[in-house]
Amino acid sequence: MAQSVRPEAIFGPFLATILLTLVVWVYMYIRRIRCITQSKLTPQQLAKPGELARISPPQVSNPSDNLKNLFEMPVLFYAMCLYLFVVGQVDATYVNSAWVFFAFRVLHSAVHCSINIVLLR
Repeated sequence: MAQSVRPEAIFGPFLATILLTLVVWVYMYIRRIRCITQSKLTPQQLAKPGELARISPPQVSNPSDNLKNLFEMPVLFYAMCLYLFVVGQVDATYVNSAWVFFAFRVLHSAVHCSINIVLLR
């Protein structure tokens, strides 16, 4: 039988994953703003949807792609954490698994936003 933990423990990795999303979001905007100002792009040049992504180098577009990814798979993670909490099934195995999931999301984001070696991420 799995070790007993406080049900609220599931919110540690839950909130850490949200924080990761915020960090990637800020990083993405830092990269985008730097690219726009250094390239001297005008708002009119970026008015067409997807234009920035089309003209951006990988170091600018990769954080954006990673942010999109953080709104895909982790949504299921959030739902599972909430479900486990609501039905009272949080145990050490689930909490530890949630922390492992978070650690892999951090590693994935670090690779995706930097060197972006697909096989590594």
